[in-house]
Amino acid sequence: MKRVALIIISMLLIISAVACTAQTNTPNNDTAPAANEGEQRRIDLYVAVMKAAFNEENGGKQFIAVKLDTLAELSDKAKDEVLKELAVLSQNVYDFEKIKNDGTKFELDNNGTLLSIELERYSKSKATITGVSWFGNLGAVFPTYEATYKNGKWELKLIRMAIS
Repeated sequence: MKRVALIIISMLLIISAVACTAQTNTPNNDTAPAANEGEQRRIDLYVAVMKAAFNEENGGKQFIAVKLDTLAELSDKAKDEVLKELAVLSQNVYDFEKIKNDGTKFELDNNGTLLSIELERYSKSKATITGVSWFGNLGAVFPTYEATYKNGKWELKLIRMAIS
């Protein structure tokens, strides 16, 4: 009986040791990279275009809401990265869908801006893309850029501008 109990205890210790080792070798999702190279290029493009559109004209820095559903072929984690990178424009950057009905965070005609993207054409090194900076009844701008990927970053050339 003692021998059976000793074997069971030994097996439990071995199983626990293997489980702990496997758990420590599993990468933590918080430290895993947000995006692969292709997805990172899209993040960089979308951020560059939204910043450029915001700098053309905006409704103020009180808040920025982003229509994340316009960010084609990005994972949820990559979309979160876009929001983080836009924090240089405002302390209050939100996913539009999450706050559109929250009057404490979203009052478009009150010092805030809604940003989105209209992607016309995309390849690894070239894109035609419109950034939308909309600020309610105050107006909106729709700059369209020819984007070229050079030396690890997107260079934007304004090719047309629409103003509302």
